[in-house]
Amino acid sequence: MSDLVFLPAHQLAKAIRDREFSATEVMEAYLSQIAQHNPRLNAIVTLDAERAYQQAQAADQALSQQENWGSLHGVPVTIKDSLATQGLRTTSSYEPLADYLPTQDATVVARLRAAGAIILGKTNLPKLTGDFQTNSPLFGITNNPWNQQYTPGGSTGGGAAAIAAGLSPLELGSDIGGSIRVPSHFCGVFGLKPTEHRVPTWGHIPELPGSPKTILHLQTVGPLSRSVEDLQLCLSLIEDPDFRQVKATLSKEENAGRSLQSYCYAWTEGFADIPATVQTRTALAKLASSLVELGCCVEQHNQPPNFKFNGDTVWDTYIDIFSHELNLAPPDQRNTEQRQQKYFAALDRRDIMVANLEQFLTDWDVWLSPVVPIPAFTHRQRGEPIEVDGQQFPYMRAIGAYTTLFNLTGNPAVVLPLTLSPQGLPIGVQLIGRRGSDMRLLAIAKNLTQVTGSFSRPPGY
Repeated sequence: MSDLVFLPAHQLAKAIRDREFSATEVMEAYLSQIAQHNPRLNAIVTLDAERAYQQAQAADQALSQQENWGSLHGVPVTIKDSLATQGLRTTSSYEPLADYLPTQDATVVARLRAAGAIILGKTNLPKLTGDFQTNSPLFGITNNPWNQQYTPGGSTGGGAAAIAAGLSPLELGSDIGGSIRVPSHFCGVFGLKPTEHRVPTWGHIPELPGSPKTILHLQTVGPLSRSVEDLQLCLSLIEDPDFRQVKATLSKEENAGRSLQSYCYAWTEGFADIPATVQTRTALAKLASSLVELGCCVEQHNQPPNFKFNGDTVWDTYIDIFSHELNLAPPDQRNTEQRQQKYFAALDRRDIMVANLEQFLTDWDVWLSPVVPIPAFTHRQRGEPIEVDGQQFPYMRAIGAYTTLFNLTGNPAVVLPLTLSPQGLPIGVQLIGRRGSDMRLLAIAKNLTQVTGSFSRPPGY
């Protein structure tokens, strides 16, 4: 049964429909895997085992009557605990929400249910999604399946650990500064941050239940999985506008049938002012060389010619928008004219960055970059400096050095597992495409797995 829990979600769905095994058998296998491994990982913090098992039985009964619920019929999935699940505890690791039971699903959760998925449980995260590690004041620390002394990242750390350890085949996470991509990189799984507004974020907390929706930029919701095909399938199910949110990026058909050699690849070993480790730079350079050997158009661009920015400008712009929209200022300073002007100035700078990056990407189908300057690091206090090859850098700036930019510009980004560090920890690669090109970017990612390889399970699972 251990092999069963490592099948990709789309293969599970097909096998259930073809009666190779039942949804009940799949559910039993996952519940057994969770019972064996979750106590030491602490990835799933609310397990809805009884109801999930009953739904699996109902899925089998439906198939026996020629009733197909959808493309994920009978497939168990997990949901980050910041996304509302009707009748199932949703806390966002925030103490006042410790017993909160939503009366409605988040839009993306409802769409997965409509496709036949069965909600298995909720995964751990830091308080209100606010860290690149997963240390919850309600549920404690989540450990990395590759080495329990290391963090799985954050804020979708519980979800990434669950996918890597075979506790779930598909996770819905969120990303406001790297929260899908950092854990995907640290845990050796696949992740997608969609184009800004392509996927509805209604029902996502840190905007507290009943409070005004103030987060207009940066935030996205997307999947983590063990294959690109699962990312493609999940995006097709959760994308498109929700009438409760005004802003939307309409999905559209995109050319997805081309070969690896038909695309043009820019790549970077790192940008801004924080370098990647030698191991990471070597891995990216090797990938670029492999693509050249296969006859691909490849060119290194550490700093795109038309994209004049520095790390301080990007970070300051990001923080000015982030802090304003999340109301992080003291109450008596939230609506000052000076603060409003600072926010609007940041939006103007953002618009320039968006235009410059889009112009650069007109010449390239994808830009390959590191995900994080380093592989996963050991558990530590939030804010402790991050060491990169002997140099120390500020905690948030270092971890988000290569991810926050693309929340700022709204571009889609995909993470693929690439290699392992000498310490046996995953190193991923980030693929960035033009805004709205999500499906095309995923098609490129699928082709790239011919070089980067498929998912590898951590030792012992």
